[in-house]
Amino acid sequence: MTPRTIADADRYWENYYSSEFIFGLGTEHILATLQQLPPAQTWLDLGSGSESLLWSIALDARRLIAVDLDHHRLNLLRDYAAARTPRGAYQTVLDLCGLGQSDFAQRCGSLAVTVIADCLIGRPLPLQAGCADLITQFGLLGLASGPDQFRASWAACHHPLTAGGWVAGANWNATNRTGRVRLSEELYTCAFAGSRMTPLLIRCVPIGADPNFDSVWIYLGRKA
Repeated sequence: MTPRTIADADRYWENYYSSEFIFGLGTEHILATLQQLPPAQTWLDLGSGSESLLWSIALDARRLIAVDLDHHRLNLLRDYAAARTPRGAYQTVLDLCGLGQSDFAQRCGSLAVTVIADCLIGRPLPLQAGCADLITQFGLLGLASGPDQFRASWAACHHPLTAGGWVAGANWNATNRTGRVRLSEELYTCAFAGSRMTPLLIRCVPIGADPNFDSVWIYLGRKA
């Protein structure tokens, strides 16, 4: 059984990234990693929740497809994209990335499709193989119950990636890891190899601003 997320859709929306930006969660390190990526035509954000547009600020993607099992989180995402007005934390991220209000409006306009799907069952997603040249996930795979589910879900999640495409993401280590996979560099390296991808970055960053998490693993890679 896959562990539950730390907070439901509404509480997560209010607690994280809703008002002031919280330094020390690893977010600033993730954004710096995403800024290394080249422009993408189609970006697939898996287990997107309500926050794809936060990560979109550091990216240059023409078309965003957000996938999540929770329709309520996707509704929050669509409503926020329609509003095109950055909340406080988002404005800080815009400042960190050297962007403004018009840039955020452009990011909101890139949200093309939302898809309801379970990305952790280890089976192909309802998406065409090779349809994306960038695939990300933030927090999704850290919910896997063990290494086998992590690797199976990783393979299924990256099936839509085209040759030469890029992958990036992050998974937080929960302070209470009961029922959750133990993340490690070896686990990520194995997952990359199984999907014929080259890791360019696998890094664990300690965090101290949230009692629910003690560190975050950040990765960047490319498919052969």
